[in-house]
Amino acid sequence: MKLTRITRLKLRVFRDFAWPKDLHPFARFNLIYGWNGCGKTTLAWLLSRVERQETLNEGDVELEFDGEARVKGTAFASATLPQVRVFNRDFINSTLAQTGGIAPIYFFGKDSVEKLAQVEELKKELADIQDELRKAEAKKRSAEKDLDDFCVAKAKLIKELLTTANNPSYINYDKRRFKLAVAALDTQSAAAAMLTDDEKARFRSQKDAQPKPNIDKIAAPAIDLGALTREVDALISRSVVAQTLDELTSNSRLAAWVQEGLVLHSGEHASDTCRFCLQPFQTTRRTALEAHFNDAFARFQQELDVLLKKLKSSKQALGSLSLPDVSRFYESLASDALASSQKVSEACAEVQTAIDALIACVAEKRDQPFAPAPAATKVRGSTPPSLTGAVAELNAIIEKHNQISAQFKASVDEACKKLEASYVAEAQAEFAERSDAVKTAAAALEAVNTKFRIVQERIEELERDILEHHRAADELTAELRAYLGRDELRFETKDNGYALTRNGEYVAHLSEGERTAIAFLYFLKSLQDKSFDLENGIVVIDDPVSSLDDNALFSAFGYMKERTKEAGQIFIFTHSFSFFRLVKDWFHHLPGQRKKKIEDRPARFFLLRSRRHANGSRTSELGHVDRLLEEHESEYQYLFKRVYEEAHRDDVVELEHHYGLPNVARRLLEAFLAFRFPEMSGELYRRLERVSFDNAKKTRILRLLHTYSHADAISDPGHDLSLLAETQPVLRDLLELMEAVDKEHYDGLIKAVTRSSAEEQGEA
Repeated sequence: MKLTRITRLKLRVFRDFAWPKDLHPFARFNLIYGWNGCGKTTLAWLLSRVERQETLNEGDVELEFDGEARVKGTAFASATLPQVRVFNRDFINSTLAQTGGIAPIYFFGKDSVEKLAQVEELKKELADIQDELRKAEAKKRSAEKDLDDFCVAKAKLIKELLTTANNPSYINYDKRRFKLAVAALDTQSAAAAMLTDDEKARFRSQKDAQPKPNIDKIAAPAIDLGALTREVDALISRSVVAQTLDELTSNSRLAAWVQEGLVLHSGEHASDTCRFCLQPFQTTRRTALEAHFNDAFARFQQELDVLLKKLKSSKQALGSLSLPDVSRFYESLASDALASSQKVSEACAEVQTAIDALIACVAEKRDQPFAPAPAATKVRGSTPPSLTGAVAELNAIIEKHNQISAQFKASVDEACKKLEASYVAEAQAEFAERSDAVKTAAAALEAVNTKFRIVQERIEELERDILEHHRAADELTAELRAYLGRDELRFETKDNGYALTRNGEYVAHLSEGERTAIAFLYFLKSLQDKSFDLENGIVVIDDPVSSLDDNALFSAFGYMKERTKEAGQIFIFTHSFSFFRLVKDWFHHLPGQRKKKIEDRPARFFLLRSRRHANGSRTSELGHVDRLLEEHESEYQYLFKRVYEEAHRDDVVELEHHYGLPNVARRLLEAFLAFRFPEMSGELYRRLERVSFDNAKKTRILRLLHTYSHADAISDPGHDLSLLAETQPVLRDLLELMEAVDKEHYDGLIKAVTRSSAEEQGEA
């Protein structure tokens, strides 16, 4: 049982999450990357509730398992759920406990010499039963192989006899289909299904018939010409309310030139001097021009452009209408199909001509908006009857063609089914004999298995009561050394637990990284417990490498990989790009990961994103991992891509969209300057002082980054929210700075991110 989707999640930072339609489901191996505060802890906590099968009364949660079964959080305690093991901060806190003084570390369990002795005696008994079990299994396997070989041979015969170009349904005929068919027969029905030799010959001839393939019907474009005409009439008949200037009204090219020039003398470019003639720009003249080109005029021009696009799109839809080649029809229908296709083409041409007339009317009005426009040609109805009728006529011919083909297929299918039924019936008696042998062997095996399970369950019951510390301390020390990549920490058995030493001295306090390491080590060992079916269970790991250095990180990754690679499903959450890269490389080398279709790959990658709102709250969501994160060895290119895309965004977004971008920009700039000036350390502004660039722009960059790249910035009432509205131009300043400092490096980044975006669009 596998987790495939989080269909709905209203919990903590996930305010109103629903699984995106374009997001692929979870796979067997899942890597989820996200910076701190984006929701990793919440997701791990949620899955820990699945592990404990505890009812979730807060929020609104619904999970999907195996692509179909949906379970709400309120039903976790009663629903059928998979086995789950979760490593997170809660697991660390519940696993490690210490007393005062020397501080031994206690693991779960309890020592019992008596129970250990019982286990040893039961294991001897179990060994004898296992010998008996192996013999029963061998006998059952032999009977199953005999039955399987028989079914394979019969299925192969039927496949070879019945597979034709006309009826490919038997190309995948296998032993499974044969077993289903023969199992459904009794003696009486088997006798009725058998054919004579003459009947077999007749049906073989029938199945070899040669039909032509079906032809898809065509669909006339949904174009309401009458409505388009009315829309054109309504728009071109409007007059623009403005204080018009005669010299601009009568000369459209002059008007366009003046309009563009007015923009160049407004806003941040405002000037009292004409930039063309360098003469004073009189206020009266400016007012007259602005009255001429008012907002109503601009909106009217925009409406004309939108209508032109709509008309051209309708015309294009007519031009893309594809008609079937006449050669695909049966000979008796070819001439009618040709005539009907010509009618459709002629009708399309008529509609295109009418649309061309409408386009001309709108274009004329756009070029001369203040001049009266002639009314568009009146057209009644939607698509002309000639087109609708021609399409219907051609589709009727197509339907006749397909009916003829369907009759061929039905005839072939009937012949194949008759022959299959006869071949299956002839094998029914032998199949029944071999099936009975399998049933007898299976019954004998089940009896031994029952005896085996009784003894095994008793052993497992006793083992659960035995303390974990009865494992050798040297074994634990060796495992910790393999995990951390260093050997200064050692375990010593002490009373009911362990004492921990560092370089021979007892450890009174463990670092956060050491606590995490020991807890994670214990977690990985627990996956081997008989109470947990690793191959069918779900393993969830939330940032296991917190506070580890690079050497320990690599060792820990190798240790984790070796002990989780057989998991039925695994989820790894991390904010560490170094750890993300190690896991990513592991997943990329899994068998089948290079398959073209993502649904066929065993591993998938996700990105948790967080958006901060003006009121200080955050909203998280789960989505596709960025291609740059998945395919490259550095987070740097991903940060650059985020900044580049936002800097060049041409749509209007809400102010809250910009929260978080200054932090992305700050990380990018710090990485860039650290690369450019590796000898320097300290605050960002000291490195930025080394850069030869426009001082005003550097100041603007620093102001935005220092103000809005910290988590508590937006809650400070002293900060001007208008500054955040300048995010996009400041990001452009940052890109300009990078290009000025190292153009070759900048051009390389541009190629990388634009190539990545193009590839993503290609996959979409």
